Amino acid sequence: MGHLYQSFWEVPTEFFRSPGNAFLIFTLLHFTIGRTASVVYAIINYLPLHLYLPLAWGYDFIQIPVYGFFLEFSSRIPFLQWVGIRMKRTVEAWRHRKLVQRFSTMGEVGIILLCALPIRGFGVLSATVFTFLLGKKRAWGTILLMIGSLLGISITLGLMKGAMELWWILKQK
Repeated sequence: MGHLYQSFWEVPTEFFRSPGNAFLIFTLLHFTIGRTASVVYAIINYLPLHLYLPLAWGYDFIQIPVYGFFLEFSSRIPFLQWVGIRMKRTVEAWRHRKLVQRFSTMGEVGIILLCALPIRGFGVLSATVFTFLLGKKRAWGTILLMIGSLLGISITLGLMKGAMELWWILKQK
């Protein structure tokens, strides 16, 4: 009939690599943990990068107007007023951080870097809030964020490919 798995760790790797499941896992990783996790998942599982990297870029493009909507209309829509309150607290906390002050002095390059760095806490959400904080217009902010997203995907791809090459070299010795 079928094999019953006693634990999660016994599930065969085919589960993670089947096209439907891989797409679902990639999407869940991207929207919960972030772009870096989804790109790393695609690289480690040898998914077709010519499909998954543009998909990651597209997912980032989808997130920008959603986050922008919440930031822009949080004070006007009663249901979203808690977002406005949290936004004000975040802005006040950010203004006193040295790292944010450094990114602020960089201006548009700071927005791109903030979006690009594959470090937890950076990414599209942080960069969108930062763009809003700096008062950039929607279209120009979106272009800067998309450049940062593309750069972030490229950095993650380069780091992972390098790490995998190093792993194979060390494994052979």
